[in-house]
Amino acid sequence: MTIFVIILALSACASALLSWALGTGAIWWICLRALLLFCGAFVALTLLYFLSLFIIASLVDQRKPVTRVHHGFRKVTAETMRFILLLGRIRVHTEGVEKVDRTKPFLLIANHRSNFDPFAAMQAFKGTELVYICKPAIFKIPVAGGFAHMSGFLSINREDNREGLKTILRAIDILKEERTSVAVYPEGTRNKTDADLLPFRAGAFSMAKRANVPIVVACTEHTEDAAHRFLLKRTDVTFKVLDVIPPERIANLHTTEISDAVYAQMKAYINRKERN
Repeated sequence: MTIFVIILALSACASALLSWALGTGAIWWICLRALLLFCGAFVALTLLYFLSLFIIASLVDQRKPVTRVHHGFRKVTAETMRFILLLGRIRVHTEGVEKVDRTKPFLLIANHRSNFDPFAAMQAFKGTELVYICKPAIFKIPVAGGFAHMSGFLSINREDNREGLKTILRAIDILKEERTSVAVYPEGTRNKTDADLLPFRAGAFSMAKRANVPIVVACTEHTEDAAHRFLLKRTDVTFKVLDVIPPERIANLHTTEISDAVYAQMKAYINRKERN
């Protein structure tokens, strides 16, 4: 928001000077010029910003594995997500985030309704080192793919168990060695059906057990409305942390038992919200 205020202030000063130079001092004329200059400057700077991202991302070679996470890329990725939320008039309301100890790594488990779900989570955990396990298609998207790769996001091939296991093992290393939190959608894909939750893939929960980190269970609501409202109408999104499961609570449980318990908890919350 600071940059917008600066642009508006500069626009107002420029319009006032132009009005003075042209001998026109009418307030409405000054306001109109300020508005037009502000809109023009905002659009130009936004286009320049995304053009810069495109050029930077085009220089990224995704064939080279990332051995060291580039925190600059990760910060730009998070800030760009927040900027897109602002552009799209998407307001994220958070509940229960204070339950999470952000000084230690955790496994974030959430439902998946929209492409805007990661945006909401990154906003909710602003300032937290968080990487996502994504489907391979994400890395083919211009700009997003390059920045996701350099930010340490992980691609998982769900059709190849061996390749999928490599991703899981890499995520465990990130949790244990890099002290960075990992987010995953155990439904495996966006839920485009009328069902409240798709079946979970239990393998995702093995990461928390093997890395000995807590599981943060969260639900995101109303992100599916954001796409057709983008720019046109404000969308209020809720990101709610339902529970933080400490590692000792799941130490003696099988991954399927953990998965079933988390699934039941999320399903009960979603059903309760729908009834209300």
